[in-house]
Formats: sequence, C-alpha cells, structure tokens
Amino acid sequence: AYVTSLGPVFKQRVDKLPGRDWYRLRRLLEVAYTIATKKKTTKEDAANKSEEEILQDLTEKEVYTGIRSGSLPDLGYDVRCFFLCPNDRMTHFHTVDQRCEQMLMRGLLRETAQLHASGGLPEESQVTRAIGYRQALGYLKRKDAKRNDDVAFKAFMDVFATATRQYAKKQMQWFRRDAEFAFVPVNMKCDKAERVENAANIIADMCKLHPVDFKAALSSDASDESGGLQLSA
Repeated sequence: AYVTSLGPVFKQRVDKLPGRDWYRLRRLLEVAYTIATKKKTTKEDAANKSEEEILQDLTEKEVYTGIRSGSLPDLGYDVRCFFLCPNDRMTHFHTVDQRCEQMLMRGLLRETAQLHASGGLPEESQVTRAIGYRQALGYLKRKDAKRNDDVAFKAFMDVFATATRQYAKKQMQWFRRDAEFAFVPVNMKCDKAERVENAANIIADMCKLHPVDFKAALSSDASDESGGLQLSA
C-alpha cells in the first residue's frame, strides 16, 4: 500500500506485480527515492519540494529510462557485450531438452518436494514461478496421483521442456533488441570444447578492435538479417 501511494507511475507498476513480489517492490522503492533525491538536488523547481511531492509528479519516462546510472561506461570503461547465438534452432532445442533431462536426473523432483514441504516455495513467490519448480510442483500436486503414472510424467516433461525452449527463444529475442550486444554464432554441430574455443577466439579478436571499429561491427551486425557476426564459432 505504501508503494502505491508514492504516485500514479508506481501504482501502475505494483498493480502488474503478481502476488507478494518483495524483491521488485524493494527495487521500486530504491528507484523512487534515488530519482527523487537526484531531482531535488539538480532541479531548481524541485528544490523546495518534499520527496513525496516529487514522486507524485514523476512520469513513466522519467522513472523507467532503461539506462542505469553509474554504469561502467559512465565511469569511462570500454565495455563490450557478446551473446552466444546457436546457429541451428533444432539442434539448440535438442540441447535444451537434454538439459531438462539432466536436471531431473540430478534430483529436481526431490528438491522441489523437500522445498515445498519445508515452506521454501511459498505460493506466488518469484522462485515458485521459476521454470522447473513451477512445472515440478504442478506434477507433484496433481489430482488422482498414482505410482508409475507414465502418462502424467510424460506430460510433465513435455510442459517443462516446452517452457524452457520458449524461455531460451525469448532470451535471444531480448538480446537481439539490445544494440550493445554483438552476436557470436555458435556451430551446434561441433563438440562442446570446440564450440567454447572458437567462441572465445572470436570474442578475443573483437576485443582487440578499436572502439570505433567495434561500434562499426555492431552496426553491421544489426543490419545483417542473419543476426550474427560473419564468423563461425
């Protein structure tokens, strides 16, 4: 209730939060008072206002600029970001499916059951909504549960793997929208050691470029429909 009273912008954000997401509520408060303090010391028209009055007048654009203040580039560092992008979607999805199977073999269901029994997975919490825990809880708490239920287990695996693949796809889409990232295509048909070595070599070469040349490579990367550097890892 306190965060919603800070102003319309913050009320809108709180209304979008599922359940008691304390982490994001805390971040909202941090953002709110950081901006209010900064505005109070840098804007003449805000000098005589209280922080609460300043917060009431803030706009969405002022609060959520998408830019972090005090970042490494702000401090003069040459920061270069890379994203390893699989060059074959189906092979990548197969790797994701294998990772899901490995998580199960390493005790995902047992871990989920123990956390739930000890109160470590409260409803509507951020961790409970995480991929893996969410699907495992649905499987463990299903109605009419019975031993050796192959149909239910297969359905659980399908839902778990699908959610993980969708998340991997969203990650790539998210990074593609960030012009600061250079995409390094990874040949999924190579073995893991070769993929790592090739990607590391490409990144090392890109880090040797002059900042101007690196920016030019980023621009070329963004205009390329294939969405990656013209190199293969």
